[in-house]
Parts: sequence; C-alpha cells; structure tokens
Amino acid sequence: MQDKQKEETPQLTADLEGNYLLDKKSRNLKSIGLFYAPSGGNVHKVAKRIKQKIKDLTVDMFYIEEVRPEKFLDYQSLILVSSTLGKDAWNNNETDEWAVFLPGLQKIKLDERRVALVGLGDHIKYPNNFVDGMQDLADLMRKDGAVLVGKTPTDSYSFNMSRAVEENQFVGLPLDEDNEPEKTDERLDKWLEQVLPELIK
Repeated sequence: MQDKQKEETPQLTADLEGNYLLDKKSRNLKSIGLFYAPSGGNVHKVAKRIKQKIKDLTVDMFYIEEVRPEKFLDYQSLILVSSTLGKDAWNNNETDEWAVFLPGLQKIKLDERRVALVGLGDHIKYPNNFVDGMQDLADLMRKDGAVLVGKTPTDSYSFNMSRAVEENQFVGLPLDEDNEPEKTDERLDKWLEQVLPELIK
C-alpha cells in the first residue's frame, strides 16, 4: 500500500497579509496528519512505525514532497517527522525536502492546531548540537500559531548540548536510529502514550 494520499484542494481564504486561512464554514478536520521527510530512510521507517502504533485513531501519512503546505490545514492535530540538521543546512540545501517546504509554511496560520515533533539525530557524531533542527521547526510552528505538545525529558539521552531543549525537556521526541535503534520502540510507545491525549484534546 502506498503512503501517498490523494491531495484535495483545500478551501482557503487569505487575511490582509496574504496568509492562508481555512474557511471555518467548510472545515472538515480529520484526526491526525503525519508528515515526514526525507523518504526511503530512517525517517520514513519511523513515520511508518508511528502510524502502525496509533491503532484507535485515523492517521493520514504524507511525504511532504508530494503535498502542498496548505495540506496541514486539513488537520487539527499534526505529527512532523524529520531529520534534524537544522535551518542552516536547510537554507543551504535546495534539494532538501524541508528546505523547499518550509517557506510555504510561513504563509499558513495554524491557530488552535496541536503539533508534535519527532526528530532523528546522531548523538555520537553531533553531541554538541543533538537534534538542533527540532527547535527550528518548533519556532516556526509557534510563529504560525500552533500549540506544541509532546515534550520529552532529557534524562534518558546522552549528549552535550542541544538547542532543542527548553527547561530540561526536548521540544519533541528525539530518536537515534544510527546508534540506539534498540531504544526506538520503547521511546515511541512511551511518547505516544503521553502525546495522543494531548493531540486530540
């Protein structure tokens, strides 16, 4: 079964600054939109595992290269799964899917939507900027008006520094499939038990 979902054209209006807004009269918000990139590697694998583990809710999964940013507006609850190189890498890499996708997100208002982040990093190669890129996504989501949920305590992770830490918690769920793949399922299970009630409030 393919992960790609048929994209529907959202019914949009725009505010005076040109920001896209969903027409409240025509809202048909689904349960959870799961958006990921890149495809074909660990990020894709983790996204599929998340979808498989959420058994009692409808989860639509999308590779961001195959949808427009306005697709976010179809969902009240969002899970974003990404590698965590950060905005410096995104800004300098025109072939990176998030680098192409992020400018479009800046034209979207996500007021009242709940967003949870999952970031894949490498605490051995990058102990001083472990999963930094999650902070960049978190900042953008907040700027767009979203409510971030799914913070994770830092105490079970080995790293030196990370911009993605706020008050001793990561802004989302860090995973290290390169060095700690055996911990991924346990981390996902614990995180989903916490985050799902927060997402569907």
